[in-house]
Amino acid sequence: MFKRLLMVFFAVFLISGLALAEPVTVFWAEYDGDTADYTTKLEQAFKKENPKIDLQIIRVNWNNLHDRLLTFIAGKKEPDLSVIGTRWLLELNDLNVLEPIDKYLSKSLMNNIDPAAIEGKIGNTLYGLPMAYGTRIMYYRPDLVGDVPKTFEELREKALKANNPPNLYGVGMIGRKYVENVEFAYYLFANGGYYFKMNPDGTYGKCDINSPAGVAALTFMNNMVNKDKITQPGVGAYGRDEVQDLFLAGKLAFFLGGGMTYSLLEKNKPNFKWAVAPIPAFKGQKPSSLLVTDSIVMFKRSKNKEAAAKFLEFFYRDEWRLGFDKNTGFPPVTKSLATNPAFQSPSHKTMVASINGAKGWPLIAEWPQSNDIIWEAIEAVFQGHMQPKEALDKAAQKVDALRKK
Repeated sequence: MFKRLLMVFFAVFLISGLALAEPVTVFWAEYDGDTADYTTKLEQAFKKENPKIDLQIIRVNWNNLHDRLLTFIAGKKEPDLSVIGTRWLLELNDLNVLEPIDKYLSKSLMNNIDPAAIEGKIGNTLYGLPMAYGTRIMYYRPDLVGDVPKTFEELREKALKANNPPNLYGVGMIGRKYVENVEFAYYLFANGGYYFKMNPDGTYGKCDINSPAGVAALTFMNNMVNKDKITQPGVGAYGRDEVQDLFLAGKLAFFLGGGMTYSLLEKNKPNFKWAVAPIPAFKGQKPSSLLVTDSIVMFKRSKNKEAAAKFLEFFYRDEWRLGFDKNTGFPPVTKSLATNPAFQSPSHKTMVASINGAKGWPLIAEWPQSNDIIWEAIEAVFQGHMQPKEALDKAAQKVDALRKK
C-alpha cells in the first residue's frame, strides 16, 4: 500500500513539475552544414541547465519557413522565437507581431555582437538579433580555369573553354524560383544595378530591375544558358542546393555561393582542387557582392519572453556559436569569436573583404512577393517565353503596383 502511494505521489510530482515548466518554442531555419545533431545537443544542454524551461527547437526548411511562419501568425500560434531572413522584418512588423528584443538581453551579450552584423532594426528599435551574415563569393576550379577572372566577361570566356558536357559545365545557374533572388542579384549588382531607385531621403523609389544594368545582366545570364550553353542543362529544375551539389560533385568550373559551400567542401574533402575569390564585376564596374543577413526575432504573443531570452543568452555563448558558425561557414556575428582560428580561412577572409561595396536585400514589406515576381520573370526568360527587357519591364510594373496597394 505504501509503495503504491509513493508511486502515485511521484507521478503527481512529475506531472506538476512538467506543468510548471515554461514552454519556449523556436522555429530554426535549416542551414547547409547545420545538422539536427547540433540542435538536439543544443536543446538538451539548455534543458539540463534550465530544467524549468521546456525548450522545443523545430527545424524548418528555408524554402518553407516564410509561409509556415505566416500561417502560424494567422492562427495566432506563432513560436516564441524564430529565425527569419532579415528581409522579412518590415513585413512582420506591419503585422504588429514583433517584440523589441534587446530589452530582454544582457548588456554583455549586446556588447559582444558585431555592429556590422546588425540589420534587424527599424528606426532605433532592435527587433532581430543577428543569426548569420556574410557576403557571397565565387568558388572555382583553378586546375581547369587557371587565374581568377577579374570580370564576368572573363569568367564567361574561361567557362566556355572549360565546358565539357556532360562531365563538366562551365558555370552553375539557379533557374528555379527560390526563397532568395540570389542568382540575378549577383549579376545585377556586379553591373552597377539594384532592385529599386533610391530617393534622396534614402527611401526606395520605383523598381529598377528593368534599367539598362538589369536588362544587360539578365541578357548575359540568358546567353550563357541558351546561347553559349555553358550552364547545366535544364536550369529550371535547379534550385540553389542542386546547383551547389553539382560543384561539390566536381561538375562545375564556377559556382557563386556563400560560406555554407565552404563548410561542405571542407567536410566532404572532394578529390579536386578548388579555390575562392570575390565575385567579379562586369567590365567598367566596381565589384559589389550580395550581403545576406538572417536574424532571430521574438514575438509579442510569447507568454514566456524572459525564458526565451535565457535561451538566446545560452545560444550566443562562444561554445555554441562556434559550432554553429563553423558548421554553416559564416563569419562569426560575435566579437569574441572574430579572431578564432576557425574563421581565418581563405573563404572567411574573402567574405569579409567583399563587405566593402556589397549590397543587401531591399528592406520593404513587400519584398517576399516582389522576389516571387522577379523570379517568375527570370524563369520566363530562361524558358524562352520572353526576352529579358520585356520580362523585366512587366515585372517592374507588377512590383510597383504591389507597393501602391
